[in-house]
Amino acid sequence: MKVSGKTVYKHLDEIFHQAEKSELRSEDKWVIFSDLHMGDGGSTDDFNQNADLFATALEKHYLKENYRLFLNGDVEELQRFKLSKIIEKWQSIYEIFNQFHLRTQLVKSIGNHDLELSLIKDYPYDFHMVDGYQLLWKDQPIFLFHGHQASKKYQKHNRLIGLTLKYFANPLGIKSYSVAHDSKKQYNIEKRVYHYSYYNNRVSIIGHTHRPLFESLHKVDRLKFKIEQMCRDYARGDHADASEIASSIKSHKKELKSYYKKNEDFNYQNYVYNSIFHIPCLFNSGTTIGKRGMTCLEIDSGQISLVHWFDESISKKYLKKTGYEASRLGDTNYFRMVINQESLDYVFTRIKLLS
Repeated sequence: MKVSGKTVYKHLDEIFHQAEKSELRSEDKWVIFSDLHMGDGGSTDDFNQNADLFATALEKHYLKENYRLFLNGDVEELQRFKLSKIIEKWQSIYEIFNQFHLRTQLVKSIGNHDLELSLIKDYPYDFHMVDGYQLLWKDQPIFLFHGHQASKKYQKHNRLIGLTLKYFANPLGIKSYSVAHDSKKQYNIEKRVYHYSYYNNRVSIIGHTHRPLFESLHKVDRLKFKIEQMCRDYARGDHADASEIASSIKSHKKELKSYYKKNEDFNYQNYVYNSIFHIPCLFNSGTTIGKRGMTCLEIDSGQISLVHWFDESISKKYLKKTGYEASRLGDTNYFRMVINQESLDYVFTRIKLLS
């Protein structure tokens, strides 16, 4: 069965129009995480590495600051593990989820790796589960959905992938392989969501690809813009800060070169997805299972931010030479760093005038 691009856009539109709507007020706070891929705690459970970081950030920062929690798909890794085993292992995480459910708000979208949740009738928690969700900022829609719905093949092959992971990869100790490891598939999914969003004058927030995006920009493009801005700061700034700025530029250049060395095919690094203008309509919260920590999106006081959380012992370089400011979480070894931030009014203004 061949699936066309028009079919994908029609499917996204159906999810959008069926999605529950919630007014987003300036005093509301939301944090959006995706792609936890929680397993049974064994050697093939990708969630293991950042589990404590995730739990600590939720409990000691977001719950304490009265954030609402949106879990944007692939929370449970049901293509590899049984739900009962996942809940048994990560009971403490589910209890934190339940605190959000009872005290602020919890919304949980369904992804391709936890698609079975739509069929399970004895799920032990009364969490609000959706395919898509709308936050309305001054009647302007922010459309949240996992992102696999923009893949032409996910419905056709999802069950086959699940069987392969469960009965072949798990016994051999092979960790998850998904669209997150394929730059071409990542780009194609992002491109479809990008075009769907700007043609319809709305913001879309997805997960699925594990690749953080802010205002439709990939990490590579953010690094380029950051380097350009620091060069301007160096040219007109206080020379007392010159050595620090130069050091940050050097660090960013090294990171950029490292990325290109690992990803030799540059065809998928077009940040505007072949559009005439750069439209800031696509955001991606990234993943909680990154090797250097986890990323998320925050919405607070009419601002949207891309945030990186990391463990000091793993990512010390982020404390010194990145050009970003990191803040320690209480007496822990965990740090929160805002990578990008912009007002929703500005984002929607660009979409309105340039789409």
